Amino acid sequence: MYSKLEGVRSETLAGDAMPFDPEFKQHLHSLMVEVAEKTSDECVRHKNELVGKAIATHNSAAPPIAYKDAALYSMEFRLSKTIEKYIEAVAIWGYSIDAAFERDMVNEFWSLTAGPNQMQFPPAIRGHQVQGVQGAYSRERAQLANRLVREGTNRLKELKMKTKQARRATESATHNIFNAPVGNAFINSSVVQATNNITITTQILDDIDRLSEGHHALQSAAIEVRNSKSANVVDKLQKWAGLANAVAGLSEKIHQHFPQIAAMIEHLKNVRV
Repeated sequence: MYSKLEGVRSETLAGDAMPFDPEFKQHLHSLMVEVAEKTSDECVRHKNELVGKAIATHNSAAPPIAYKDAALYSMEFRLSKTIEKYIEAVAIWGYSIDAAFERDMVNEFWSLTAGPNQMQFPPAIRGHQVQGVQGAYSRERAQLANRLVREGTNRLKELKMKTKQARRATESATHNIFNAPVGNAFINSSVVQATNNITITTQILDDIDRLSEGHHALQSAAIEVRNSKSANVVDKLQKWAGLANAVAGLSEKIHQHFPQIAAMIEHLKNVRV
């Protein structure tokens, strides 16, 4: 896929990267619907306010402009929040943002801006003013689409940089080893050979925090894990794992995208403290 930010939507080219994971794609759609529902009342309120003020002027040219401004406000209000949710989802799911993924996400931003470039006015609004407002709406809508996608792309690039910096910090960080009578722990695809040790890396702690976002009980348990001492870290990890397994869909997400966490949880099932 490729995208150009100045008025051209992304197009699919043969041989490009594989599409998003279907579950993630469905999640993006659910976020779009969620935001549309939450912003609907505000958009209607704003439109009624603008149109009411326009009618009060007794100027026939004012209502068409009010409808145009209301439509553009609704588009910006809804899409900016949707793009924000999309970027949050990328962070929560822990995706690595390479060039192909970035192109696909920008394509998703562009798809949000799809829609007619002409407005449907109420039957009572007609006349020569309507044609001029339609032209202005088409131009302003295209400019708004470009700006929203550009801003979304910038936020995505910022997340990409933050992720890279966090990865570098993790790679250079010293592992924290908590002594506990649990035997060998399968973490980082290897067996920790130190006697009765379980190794918890900074990356694992960060992943636990990321997976806990949006779930109050999980977030509290994650804080307990991070603040725990060596004597009770396994107990805290088991508590977090039990809560995570109770969250609908989270276990599947962990197994698909967080193999280190999945391995740790599997190991903890056989641990007695």
